[in-house]
Amino acid sequence: MANSINMLLDVSVPIAVQLGQTRMTIRELLSLKKGGIVRLNRMAGEPVDVFLSKKLIAKGEITVVDDKLSVRIGQLYGAKEKFKHL
Repeated sequence: MANSINMLLDVSVPIAVQLGQTRMTIRELLSLKKGGIVRLNRMAGEPVDVFLSKKLIAKGEITVVDDKLSVRIGQLYGAKEKFKHL
């Protein structure tokens, strides 16, 4: 069994970070221009959601590392916590 798990440890998986959400009409969407603003449902500084295969696995904060946006994990959800947020 340990060998089976070891085989998976180097498999890459896609992670998604969600800053927030909003709803727009088609009219609003079509009227977007360069420099336009899309308001999200979160306040600046609020934790962002980190997903693995559409499942919430963590909350974190946006930060910059070597001039690239990054996420510092603040809270990881274990098996029990995951079910509260799904």
